[in-house]
Amino acid sequence: MQEFIKFFNDGGFFMYPILILAIIGSIIIVERIYMIIFVYYASGAVLMQKIQRLILDNNLDEAVKVCNSKKHAAIYQIFKAALVTADRPYEEIQDHVQVANLALIPKLQDRMPYLSTIANVATLLGLLGTIAGLIQTFQSIGAVEESQKQLMLAAGISTAMNTTAFGLIVAVPCSLVYGFLYNKINTVIDEVEHYSGRLLLLLRTGGQYFDYAKKKEE
Repeated sequence: MQEFIKFFNDGGFFMYPILILAIIGSIIIVERIYMIIFVYYASGAVLMQKIQRLILDNNLDEAVKVCNSKKHAAIYQIFKAALVTADRPYEEIQDHVQVANLALIPKLQDRMPYLSTIANVATLLGLLGTIAGLIQTFQSIGAVEESQKQLMLAAGISTAMNTTAFGLIVAVPCSLVYGFLYNKINTVIDEVEHYSGRLLLLLRTGGQYFDYAKKKEE
């Protein structure tokens, strides 16, 4: 810990904005990992198996209840949008699914661009801090004796490099997590599209198995 404090203090002014970016980036990373992996993601194969069985059993009400059991999960939201309109024309069911999809994608991608921005800005601030440190070092060595210039220059360059190192320490994890989460988001979206298409096909061809409008009237 003491080594980090010395490393931080030697880096100069630009270490502070980089530290602020590190804190903001950490908060976003924790929040996005929790939301995308533990809240929005759910197995489409498992849900499809349950819903298909309930549809073929002519039990749409129970199918909707299953979707409500994980109301924040992406695939559950899309399935519910289709099931609550299952008694309407097929084109209208499609429209509801498309609207639900359009509402879902911004939720998945929320705050993701900030991670990329933080990675870029942290790197640039690190380079800027290094340049500023080198300028200050070269200005300072002009006022010292020749025998001390080499030592002072080496110490000044070492200190100036701290900001670049700290900027990269912040930028690299943000970039890696950004790539990982976007890959996970694309996986969620692909799975939603795949299984929502299967559900729509089942609803379109399932008239021989159920008549939800007639069931509601009863």
